[in-house]
Amino acid sequence: MSDLLTNPVPNLPPNKRYIATHDGSGKSIIHSSPPQLYTPMGPNGLARSYATPTMPAHLTNNVDVTSYLSSSSSSPTTHTTPTIVTPTPSGSNLLIVDLAPGGMSHMHRTVTLDYSICVIGRIKMEMDGGAFVELGPGDHVIQRGTMHKWYNASQTEPARLIGVILPCEPFEIPGTGKLLTEEHLST
Repeated sequence: MSDLLTNPVPNLPPNKRYIATHDGSGKSIIHSSPPQLYTPMGPNGLARSYATPTMPAHLTNNVDVTSYLSSSSSSPTTHTTPTIVTPTPSGSNLLIVDLAPGGMSHMHRTVTLDYSICVIGRIKMEMDGGAFVELGPGDHVIQRGTMHKWYNASQTEPARLIGVILPCEPFEIPGTGKLLTEEHLST
């Protein structure tokens, strides 16, 4: 856990996360609010704020919370490179992406349906087809297995993106004859 940070990008407020559940009498309560842990990505940070191992999620006896807390207490699930957090393939994922001024992600695609929402700053998204969009707070992108890269549009202020990542069925990418697979490009 020594490589995980609670706030990798200066000047961004830390995230507060509260996990709600039920007590033994059926009343709604806060189960826990563990600190948000980020995997550093250069000057940026990526945190899996929550994940379920399956969809639909199994909430009985807090099995989802137990699964998440046991996997996040040691380290997020990582791909072959320690800076890539791979979504739980058959479950749901809530990711927090903090971008330092001028920061960027790598070009990537996953076998998922992603709801990506800018909450702080201005974020640009580049697609492998050359399209760019710029997001301000509240603006969002629905990623449907597409190749994309995130940029902080500011050279002086940090930015934050929230992503809800859900599994999707692989499909043939139009015009390629290739089935959708997870890809991470180095540049």
